[in-house]
Amino acid sequence: VLNMLMLALLPVVSLRDSLLMHASLIDYEGRAVAFTASSGTGKSTQADLWVKYLGATIMNGDRAFMRRDPSGTWTAFGSPWAGSSPYVRDMRAPLAAVVVLEQAPENSIRRLTGAELMARLYNNLRYPLWDETATSASLASFDALVREVPVFLLSCRPDEEAVLVTRDAVFGAA
Repeated sequence: VLNMLMLALLPVVSLRDSLLMHASLIDYEGRAVAFTASSGTGKSTQADLWVKYLGATIMNGDRAFMRRDPSGTWTAFGSPWAGSSPYVRDMRAPLAAVVVLEQAPENSIRRLTGAELMARLYNNLRYPLWDETATSASLASFDALVREVPVFLLSCRPDEEAVLVTRDAVFGAA
């Protein structure tokens, strides 16, 4: 029933400058970071590491809403849909960044741009394919998101260094 509700809600959300992304969402010092990747890549692991090493709060473990207000500010929201994750919190925070994950033997992070950004991020967007108007609105919101919010590629191991490298890239060196 909850998944059917999500499908019914998705066109409504899409028409209100909002997106649903397959992502783990954390709140760190009042700002949100969304970790996105294919299932099994380590979204929940990275979120758990932010809790362990930096005291962050996990807002949602699998699906994050992101909304652009009329002033152009993006806000991330936890959702009632968390996949296999236990984290479903009714929270919101300004969106600081989206971080695309890939597993790697060494930790590194860099800003994504252009075609690579689209190729790595687009598949994690959830939009109502059955509704042409809402799909167009979702794509317009997605275009605004990638122009207005930093998107990074984190090649990483599941360790503290990955957390610190990401924190420094998103929020500035500590």
